[in-house]
Amino acid sequence: MAITKISQYVLWAFMGISLVLVGIFFFGGFVEGTEGTNSAEPVVTETILRWAYVLLIITLAIMVVFQLLFMFSNLKALKRTGIILAIAAVLIFVSYQLADDTVLNLIQYTGPDNVPGTLQTVGTTLIFTYILGVTAIVAILYSSIANLFK
Repeated sequence: MAITKISQYVLWAFMGISLVLVGIFFFGGFVEGTEGTNSAEPVVTETILRWAYVLLIITLAIMVVFQLLFMFSNLKALKRTGIILAIAAVLIFVSYQLADDTVLNLIQYTGPDNVPGTLQTVGTTLIFTYILGVTAIVAILYSSIANLFK
């Protein structure tokens, strides 16, 4: 049996399971004590969330395996991926160095998120996002201007 047939059957099975869960979600009733309220919780909410996690993990695993197979069969792609990962590591390091971990003086907030570690991580993520956004804008402008002169 060809891989396309097997994958087609697996996809149909996953879709069937998902449709059954969605049907139970909408028509299977609510958790006792929540029915008739604004926060009525369907019986299978937790099951659907776990199913979504399973599908996500399967998808990520397949994606990683096929990408690794492609990279090791194509050495140029392996070299290119290594360069991209090195550039990303440098950008993350620069973002980390620029991020501030000073605890904020927030009025009437005593939550667990105003700590140096969390603030450093959030700052690093924001700065990294800014760098990628500016890089994308510059790349778009460069390609538009370069196409004018071709």
